[in-house]
Amino acid sequence: MGVKTIITLRELQDHFPCTMITPTIHGLSDTVYHSDAGVVKRFENASSIAILEERNLLIFLSSLPVAKQKGEIFYLQNKPSVLYETLSGESLQYAKEADIVQIACFMRDFHTLSRGKLSHNIELFKPAYLQMLIEKSNSIELMEIFKTIDLVWKTDGIIHGDLFLDNALFENEKLSGVIDFIEACEGDFLFDLAVVAISWCLEEQYDLSKIDLLLTHYNAGVSFQDFIPYMRYALLYYATTRYLNHRDYQSLLAKIALLETLDKGNM
Repeated sequence: MGVKTIITLRELQDHFPCTMITPTIHGLSDTVYHSDAGVVKRFENASSIAILEERNLLIFLSSLPVAKQKGEIFYLQNKPSVLYETLSGESLQYAKEADIVQIACFMRDFHTLSRGKLSHNIELFKPAYLQMLIEKSNSIELMEIFKTIDLVWKTDGIIHGDLFLDNALFENEKLSGVIDFIEACEGDFLFDLAVVAISWCLEEQYDLSKIDLLLTHYNAGVSFQDFIPYMRYALLYYATTRYLNHRDYQSLLAKIALLETLDKGNM
């Protein structure tokens, strides 16, 4: 979340009744405001088709703590926009073990529902797409890492793909909601879980106890060693997108190096 485009209260009142709006401060991709009618999101890049795809997915996942879209798509300054239900709670700065257990259970339940489900969205996270992004970057360093990743990609069902800490809300130490499914698409469930691992279980170093909790409560049925390639792939994916967006990517590459050490059994 965050604000890329300034929106006025009057502009919103042309579409639905509201008396106040507050800009959000986090996020890079889209423009998000809180209002007394719900959460307003102006999509800077997503198409109306992708927004409708997200709407249908959120309705399908209504048994889980996710925020559904309210009303129809409308346009703010020529960009498609949506009003979402407001979920209580705030995103975490740091995940404790109890938080890891809760997000693992959410992912388990989400993937149980989405297994085998099809999506019209581009498969953004698959190796062929990542290779295209790396080729676009012209980074020899990123390509060399890509060549070393031994991963058999599976299409299990629909994945979130971006469940970093800022896309989950907690209230009174309970998971109150997961947001931002706009890039949800078909993909590999273990990659989806690996994104959680690198963002929830990764601080200055890998907390192996947290990763173990994540795998155990998700019922992953995979060993830590077999999970390492998925974490390396997730780190490379987001290092690449950061590189292309001129953001810090070296910190993620440093974590790949740490995983290589762990993979060799030296820690």
